Amino acid sequence: MTIEPAKLEDMEGISRLYKALNTDMSRLQPEMFRPAGEDGGFIRSVLESERGDLLLAREDGRVLGLALVQDKDTPPYPAFIQRRYTYLMDLVVDPECRRQGVGRALMGAVKEWAKSRNAEFIELGVLAQNEGAIRLYENLGFRDSRKIMQMDL
Repeated sequence: MTIEPAKLEDMEGISRLYKALNTDMSRLQPEMFRPAGEDGGFIRSVLESERGDLLLAREDGRVLGLALVQDKDTPPYPAFIQRRYTYLMDLVVDPECRRQGVGRALMGAVKEWAKSRNAEFIELGVLAQNEGAIRLYENLGFRDSRKIMQMDL
């Protein structure tokens, strides 16, 4: 398995993985998400960004998973200590390839990417119902840092 930055030619494999992600999210929180693919505009904007990357795990030319990472800085408010960090926006593994080390391999690449950008930490958001992903992140050393809560009206 290799992990490398995505290219425009990878659009089909990337779209397939985003459809799987959005299907999973719609199953976990149907009031918030629907099973839709990502349009080419979003993917193209990520590929053209200088503050982020889309890392792909491949084997024999097939895209097995992806990690969307972005450079961030803490807000410029007086109370915040200024720090650079990496935000992991998406981590997706092909449903047929889960529990085979693809997610761990991608996270290793994310960590290296973050270090190469002088990030001090990696932050991510995960749906509260996504127990498998939460377990993976905890096993990799992630911890709760804050909660986002919602109240329906």
